[in-house]
Amino acid sequence: MKVLVTGGAGFIGHHVVRMLLERGDEVRVALAPGEAEESLEGLDCERVVADVRDLPSVRDAVTGCDAVIHMAAVYSLWLPDWRPLYQVNLQGTRNVLAECARAGVEKVVHTSSIAAVGVEPGTTPATEETEFNQHGRAGHYVLSKHYSERVALRYAADGLPVTIVNPAFPFGVGDRGPTPTGRILLRILTGAFFAHGPGGLNVVDVEDVARGHLLALDEGEPGRRYLLTGTDISHGDLFEEVKRIGGVSRRHVRLPLWTLRPVGWLGDVVGRWREPLMDTVHLRYSAQHLYYDCARAREELGYSVTPLDQSVERSIAWFQANGYLEADAGWRLRLLG
Repeated sequence: MKVLVTGGAGFIGHHVVRMLLERGDEVRVALAPGEAEESLEGLDCERVVADVRDLPSVRDAVTGCDAVIHMAAVYSLWLPDWRPLYQVNLQGTRNVLAECARAGVEKVVHTSSIAAVGVEPGTTPATEETEFNQHGRAGHYVLSKHYSERVALRYAADGLPVTIVNPAFPFGVGDRGPTPTGRILLRILTGAFFAHGPGGLNVVDVEDVARGHLLALDEGEPGRRYLLTGTDISHGDLFEEVKRIGGVSRRHVRLPLWTLRPVGWLGDVVGRWREPLMDTVHLRYSAQHLYYDCARAREELGYSVTPLDQSVERSIAWFQANGYLEADAGWRLRLLG
């Protein structure tokens, strides 16, 4: 099978490409103009330049492919200008799915996010049936993933064989950016994050997510969502686990949400010029228990989850081996400038 992977040079994407090649598929990777290719080094895949915002280049990339895994997206919690995020995440999805429909692609996997799923009250895990309820609480990235998933669902309703996967917060090898998820881990290790508030998140190994994409390609039902999630963990327990595995002994403190609000307000001001450690929107969103149940993916796809400590250990080891843990004055990571 010839598979086009948009976003195939990204954190999750290059693992998907490697796994497709390992099982014998022919792979074409769509690279954004000027996108770095280091993560694809040593992988025998075709590479084409295709800006998902540009319909003709998307048409050229899709032509001749039996299947498409659409992963290309901007994953950022802060940008000086939010328009490119919607152009890529929303309009890019429209373009890719339109060309898949035109070309008669046999199977499409659309990479959404747990950001497109609603949040249940308290610590109850959300499922694929939890309706989105984050308007007025979430930032632009979350909204862009929600709206782009709605586009995918409309195409599925119109007959395009598109299956949707919703990864949680991925940790693991090859987070070159690093992603906002990787930065959480790095900031805990370097002391940039020395306090946390209420709430929690779902941590998943990046290779579990990549395998989940292949399972969705092979076994996923068109028009159906599958949560590719891992372990639910509170912010406090995540701090403890990361520091334990990373060999960090410095203390951290748990603070009630109201005491962190001034940090959010300060971040709102800083965010006019550069990325803040935290702002009001993301403080409010992360204070929820972002917990998710992957039972459907386990039962219908054969999805499995790597233990949390193994995922965190792999991620820390990769960051250490690649020099990401050097700090400047104990506060600003070298990689953040």
